[in-house]
Amino acid sequence: MLGKRRVRIPQLPVSSPRRTLLYFLSKQAAILSCTDIPVKPITAQSLYNLTKCAHRVYLDANGDPAEKGEANVFVKLLWELGLQTERNYLDTLGALPVEDLSSLSPATASRETLRLMRTGVPLIYQGCLKDDPYLGRPDLLLKRDDLASRFGPYAYEAIDIKGGRGWERVENRKPKFKVHYAYQIMFYRMLLARIQGTVPPNGRIINVDHEIEEFDPSVFEAEFREALATAERLITGQETSEPVLGSQCYLCEWFSRCERWAYAHSDPTCLFFVGKQKFALKKVGLRTVEDIAVMHIPEYLRPPKRIARLGEQSLRRMKQRAQVFLQGRPWIRPGYTFPDVEREIYFDIEDDPTQALTYLFGLLIVERGMPPQFKYFLARKPDEEERTVRAFWDFLNTTSDAVYYVYSHKERTTLKHLMERYALDPQIFEAYVAREFDLYSRLVVEHSDWPTFSYSIKHIAKCIGFTWRDPDPSGANSIAWYNQYLANPSDERLLRRILEYNEDDCRAMLAIKEYFVRYASESRLSRFVPGTPQASGHPSLANPVLHAPSPESSP
Repeated sequence: MLGKRRVRIPQLPVSSPRRTLLYFLSKQAAILSCTDIPVKPITAQSLYNLTKCAHRVYLDANGDPAEKGEANVFVKLLWELGLQTERNYLDTLGALPVEDLSSLSPATASRETLRLMRTGVPLIYQGCLKDDPYLGRPDLLLKRDDLASRFGPYAYEAIDIKGGRGWERVENRKPKFKVHYAYQIMFYRMLLARIQGTVPPNGRIINVDHEIEEFDPSVFEAEFREALATAERLITGQETSEPVLGSQCYLCEWFSRCERWAYAHSDPTCLFFVGKQKFALKKVGLRTVEDIAVMHIPEYLRPPKRIARLGEQSLRRMKQRAQVFLQGRPWIRPGYTFPDVEREIYFDIEDDPTQALTYLFGLLIVERGMPPQFKYFLARKPDEEERTVRAFWDFLNTTSDAVYYVYSHKERTTLKHLMERYALDPQIFEAYVAREFDLYSRLVVEHSDWPTFSYSIKHIAKCIGFTWRDPDPSGANSIAWYNQYLANPSDERLLRRILEYNEDDCRAMLAIKEYFVRYASESRLSRFVPGTPQASGHPSLANPVLHAPSPESSP
């Protein structure tokens, strides 16, 4: 039976916990730093990117370099950490002979890999499997004595070391192996089959728990072939693509280019919660935000224009969002209430998934009749996490009279994880859960529409005029600043920057909550007339309208 087994490759090192992104970014950096590669190589990174964003695959090969931005500080950190993690493996391999080809260019590494495979060495690190235009550099090429190949009574297997788990298990659902993991291993298997004439029956990875996980490649064969063909067409320019704006776009160097394109074309992906559905919308004639704003909803509930997985309520909400986008003003729906308490706490966590570390608990405490006060619990070093968490747990136990405002499920999920890790009092956690109010899900998403594709705290707070003190605020940057501080603990400016950013996140939550409070207290509401938008294209949000309009509700 395929799946997870407690099997180890003898003396083989395993990575510390890290996000899958670390591996792929480091691998991409290694490939792109070389010069002797095909003009437009097709790599495992191409297939990984395809599972996330087809347009990224197209732009990386065909985009105007002048439109590509610089990698932000967090992405650079991921490159460094990923490469360092791979180098650290070599320091812990013990007596097992390992051939390290990581410093070689693809052409040189390809020749050396073939030589070593013919020789029959036990393990090759960062070998190169090359068959133009395909280029693959798996973490490990492991010699297997239970298979024969063109090289002799042995063969090689490509294995990658992952920062996550391959098998995803969801309650009441059949376990599934991650597609992007499978595609990468299958890409290497394809190259190995061409080079040595055989491959093992199953694909394998080493997961974050130091376990070997197996999967059946035949399950993915058809979709892998289709994905590979799509990647080839995109990379060679035979097929073009369009951007799909989403929450993960900010780490991509092409984001500004894609955002400009979307707004210039009034693309449906400018609307919240549209994403890849835009392609289905365009097939039935809803090609722009303007089209969606005036659509006759019953027409799209029956063939031939019926859209899969979009019912009347979803279409009605989409139409309202389109009208809001064109007006450039938010719309607030009534029906929400807030807990009536003497003390409110706006709570934001900063953590570093590359180290599985939570380093900051920030709290803006608002007591009736008093100015807001910022309080924090900070781990200056990774080994201070437990002490910091326990101090915060003690604080939680003293705030039974307060409501905790957050802007995602992250805080609850992180606290539960920390509770289990450090065997903390579960009753304190349950008491916190009972007093938590998620502004994102319970307020912004449920009771409002906004003229922006993202309902992140940065977008929504800026819509109502709130600004961060930092010129480049983001949780990803906070992680980078923290790692810079760890490398240079004498630079207290980095800590101050982290704390200031976290405090502003908390103050942004307060600003959003107060915006909704003010709206609820107003009796005068304005309405806009359907089909008469004030402006098209990118809306101006510099002067937000507190008395937001109410979109029409008829089809």
